[in-house]
Amino acid sequence: MSYEEAKAAVEHNDSDNDGLLDFEDFVRLIEGGSEEEKAHELKEAFRMYEMEGCGCITPESLNRMLARLGESRTIDECRGMICRYDIDGDGLLNFHEFEIMMRC
Repeated sequence: MSYEEAKAAVEHNDSDNDGLLDFEDFVRLIEGGSEEEKAHELKEAFRMYEMEGCGCITPESLNRMLARLGESRTIDECRGMICRYDIDGDGLLNFHEFEIMMRC
């Protein structure tokens, strides 16, 4: 997704016009479109959160992304958020676990 496409997607899905997508806005963005588009957007979203190139979302990468979105959380709170969907118990979210979380 280009910068312009991302900007347009945010503007289209930003329910309170604050220039940011809250969680509900983000879910609506992911749920729109064809199955292929949904899968692509979910992978793009995952890449935004994983940031460290390890193929998983860590508490630290989740913390950084939430901070970028204006949602301040502690590392311990991020661990707790990850724990809810961490099926294999490794303290990280892989793509499969992220996908489950986003579909709930």
